[in-house]
Amino acid sequence: MKLGGNEFTITTNLTKLSQRVASALATLENPDIVGARYEGLVYVGKQTVKGVNYWFIAEQTLITREPETHIVKIAVNDFKGKMEIAAGSIERIF
Repeated sequence: MKLGGNEFTITTNLTKLSQRVASALATLENPDIVGARYEGLVYVGKQTVKGVNYWFIAEQTLITREPETHIVKIAVNDFKGKMEIAAGSIERIF
């Protein structure tokens, strides 16, 4: 379904993603992210803004003395071929 700049493609089969979405997922799951780790659970879809935001539901593990685990909504922004977690996109949902 496409609504304006949004395209919803909800899937839990993360092994069958397009190359661009798989690259976004790899960015999200990058072990070099400081302070937290993310494991993609669901690909939700994409949003065309300044570049493209690829939206995921992910398990977040905060790297603290007593690690905390949450379920979050998070976006990876692809702008001019550079992928990074979109500023302000991480929202705890559980």
